[in-house]
Amino acid sequence: MITTSEQSISLGKKLRAHIELADPVTWISPSIVCFCGAIASGQAIGFQWTSPRHWALALLGALMTGPLGTGFSQSINDYYDREIDAINDPGRPIPAGLLTLGEARLNWLFLGSATFLVSLLFGNPLIPVLALLGLLLSVAYSMPPIKLKKHFWLGPPAVGLGYVSMSWLAGHLIFAPLTWESAVVAWINGALAAGLLFLNDIKSVEGDRLHGLQSLAVAIGVKRTLVVAYLTINLSEALLMLLAILWGQYWVAAFILLAIIVPIYNQVKLYQEPSQKNYVRYLLASNPFVALIQFVSAFLVGGYFG
Repeated sequence: MITTSEQSISLGKKLRAHIELADPVTWISPSIVCFCGAIASGQAIGFQWTSPRHWALALLGALMTGPLGTGFSQSINDYYDREIDAINDPGRPIPAGLLTLGEARLNWLFLGSATFLVSLLFGNPLIPVLALLGLLLSVAYSMPPIKLKKHFWLGPPAVGLGYVSMSWLAGHLIFAPLTWESAVVAWINGALAAGLLFLNDIKSVEGDRLHGLQSLAVAIGVKRTLVVAYLTINLSEALLMLLAILWGQYWVAAFILLAIIVPIYNQVKLYQEPSQKNYVRYLLASNPFVALIQFVSAFLVGGYFG
């Protein structure tokens, strides 16, 4: 006989598994980038810091791009990657047996539907278009036969485009018509995210190789993957630095130059010894700068620096 207490614990585990399937740690970046897009919409005609309504819209945009949209992409990716996760990450909800395949399908169907419904609330027809494109990109990334993540030159750019560029554009469009400056910086930040995702491939190289998933690390090796990742990250930051110089914001350019220089030591260490410890050290050295660059570039485009 099952007690009420045991039933409640079982339900609690199910709910935690549904949340875990959407991978909450991945919600942070798209939510932040959506807010960066709002900042980039400009202090004159866009996001107003003193407006409670604008803050509510910004938070709604962060909900759409983070927990809902990104949650959908993580959930559907786990669904179609369950066999690889059984090797690379057996504690995930599906391989661990915490959720059935039917329950996992309901998870991403709910999140995808909620993403699109929230996109309709902003009154700008371009935002539902962006939301729908983001959902379709997530499906194409994970679902056979397209499964963009199998194509190592397409997978990380697709995620950078969906997680970062589209989140930035949505945040801007909530408050103002899109400017070319904001669009350019959105794409550059998306390329920067793609570089970090190329780097991420080295973590799961063994499971990818075993299941025939042609990630960049499997195709060209870990050290060459690191070179591609470093070049993508550093060139993206260099482009933002060049834009800051062209727009006369030299202290912003100096900060971005610092963001390029500081992680170089950890880049070299990781290349010399591609261990988990050195990987974490590099992320700790570079990720704070990446987050600050996103905010600084948003304030730059929004005209807050004069």
